[in-house]
Amino acid sequence: MLFSHIFKVEIKRHFMVFAILTILSGIFSLHFLINNHQQLAFSYLLINMVIGILIPIYIFMDFYNEFFIGKMTLNHMLPLKTSSLFFIKSIVFLIGIMVVWGATLIEIFLNPQGLYLTRIVQSTSPSEGILYLFCSKFFGMLSGLSLMGFAISLAKWVSKKVATGHLLIAFIFIAVIGFQFALIIKGSWHWSIGTSSLESFKQYANMLTISTFSNRPTFPDIKETIHWDSVVMNVIVTVISGSFAALLFNSKRYEIYGK
Repeated sequence: MLFSHIFKVEIKRHFMVFAILTILSGIFSLHFLINNHQQLAFSYLLINMVIGILIPIYIFMDFYNEFFIGKMTLNHMLPLKTSSLFFIKSIVFLIGIMVVWGATLIEIFLNPQGLYLTRIVQSTSPSEGILYLFCSKFFGMLSGLSLMGFAISLAKWVSKKVATGHLLIAFIFIAVIGFQFALIIKGSWHWSIGTSSLESFKQYANMLTISTFSNRPTFPDIKETIHWDSVVMNVIVTVISGSFAALLFNSKRYEIYGK
């Protein structure tokens, strides 16, 4: 009962933000789909980039206020482990992220010049392309949430000084995401961050979206741009950072009421 109650409370707290972002993303996707003007392409990509930046910032600030600053003191007085609270909040945020992203699928799947009709359906394995499209996004966002929890919990556990905690959080983000980023772009001719392309599938270093390109004019089959190793990498980060975050959240530093 307590789990479901907290889940409903978190849904109500964040519903409006994700609903607004979903509606905006859906409106612009439909507008670009109906008009389909090339001059709108940059604006459409720019809007999606801004939304893609706002969501991680919003989530991080909520985690930061909850678990680093401790503004929601009532939550920490409930007979609920801090790791369980983090898990519930992460589920809510993951649902919100995927719903907002779902609005962009309007353009991907329905646009005659979109990724699906121009590249995926023409590939040797459309089903694998669709599976990769969803899995790469899902596990990229999941690893990002886990890393946020680990970075914040470790910073809180190591030092009571705010400045030191901030430096540690920044270091963890840069180190982990930087390592993943380096592996993803290794061997590519050039790359771009936060953009989409009909040449290849996007990859994810946590919540950082990356498009890589070869030195060929175009890939004859978009299936060749599928890199499951980047998905596996995000799964590994999720398991490791999530496990450490759970241990730290359940330590005496957080469980001050002996939950």
